[in-house]
Amino acid sequence: MVDVGALWLIGPMADRWSADQIRALAPDAASVRAGDKLATPTPWRETGATAAMLWGYCAGSGTKPYQTIVDLGGPAFKCSCPSRKFPCKHALGLLLLWSQGEVPDADTPAEYATAWLASRTARAEQKSDAPAPAKDPERAAKTAAARVGRVRGGIDELQLWLTDQVGLGLAGSEVDTYRKFDAVAARLVDAQASGLATRIRRLPALISGYSGDAVDWPEHLLEEYGRIWSLCTAHQRIDELPDCLASTVRRHVGYPVAKADVLATPGVSDTWLVLGRRETEEDHLQSRRIWIWGAATRRFGMILDYAPTGGLLPTRPVVGHTLTAAMHFYPGAPELRCLYDDAAPSETPTVNLVGTLPVGSIADARRRRAAIIADDPWAMTCPAVISGRLGRTADDTPAIIDDAGTAVALPDIANRWALLLAATAGAGLRLFGELGMRGFDAISVITGERVIGL
Repeated sequence: MVDVGALWLIGPMADRWSADQIRALAPDAASVRAGDKLATPTPWRETGATAAMLWGYCAGSGTKPYQTIVDLGGPAFKCSCPSRKFPCKHALGLLLLWSQGEVPDADTPAEYATAWLASRTARAEQKSDAPAPAKDPERAAKTAAARVGRVRGGIDELQLWLTDQVGLGLAGSEVDTYRKFDAVAARLVDAQASGLATRIRRLPALISGYSGDAVDWPEHLLEEYGRIWSLCTAHQRIDELPDCLASTVRRHVGYPVAKADVLATPGVSDTWLVLGRRETEEDHLQSRRIWIWGAATRRFGMILDYAPTGGLLPTRPVVGHTLTAAMHFYPGAPELRCLYDDAAPSETPTVNLVGTLPVGSIADARRRRAAIIADDPWAMTCPAVISGRLGRTADDTPAIIDDAGTAVALPDIANRWALLLAATAGAGLRLFGELGMRGFDAISVITGERVIGL
């Protein structure tokens, strides 16, 4: 029986990951520091590695060592320590030790590692074989109609509120912003318009500072009010819109799309390079965006996962690795968000996909963003790979400067600036990230044939 997880990573599974790839798996900076301290043979015993997994015992504060297992195919992790972080510091330490070549190869895994891997495989097969519950079309139609009615009611109230904000003037909007906007967002959540609620919750951050300059907040607040108003208007006329645009409006308003319905659409088969990942937490909900690039189809994709704060996000391939799968894209334009059937990946030869990336100038990235906004007027960012060098703008903001001398700011890069400088040694570089209104959010740096997550 083949472990489905072991097929996610393409190429020789025995190839050791770099320390940067391993640290990118850590849930927080404290876990990185703790894992680094355990990346030494001293606390470990009975370690071993096969092409698919790692295992070993790590001494802890108690008399009984912690039993640690890593499934390289997921990756997935198992440790007997009480930590609720995944991966825990012991799994990170074991991975880093293996990366250094200090975990011996073995012909067969330890019995406890084999048992755990078998149980994971059995659960995955059971989940994939379970029949989907039958839907009642009449009940589903009534539920959908009731939701539309609630959303329309919430949007009516939102438009009245927006009218008041503009009619009374923006002065005073900066006072007690979070409480002011949270009340409006809470009403939209009650109306099942979670996408609009998220946009309202982000308004205080826009007021408190925009690209480091808080003076211009009225202009930017008014622009965002306009975007929200246009989205509300589009929803109120959604029955008149083309199907693709209507799906885009529903996505931004916050209508859910069932995973089974997306997987039922035709898939786009390709070999995909994992370009980067971003994890955020907002309103007791953690989210993770994983960007991918298809070599043959020459298109970006974005796998979006959610989990409650403290919950576990699904395991995904690490940055810099490739996988082959049929990606199923969510409806709407542009088609970026996608997912794949966890139970049905397939194998392909090892390939280097970095050379297929659409590397361009800042002007190229702006043209790409303009094309995306033409299809989706409410899009906030677009993926791009920009070639240039690091520098600073006239107001001393960190930036990337392309060969034409055009600069774009790198917002919120302060805690990653040193890593960027170290990875590039001051030479030219290629950055993958998201181009938005505030600048270019650098997610990964591409050096040679490697992709390093930031």
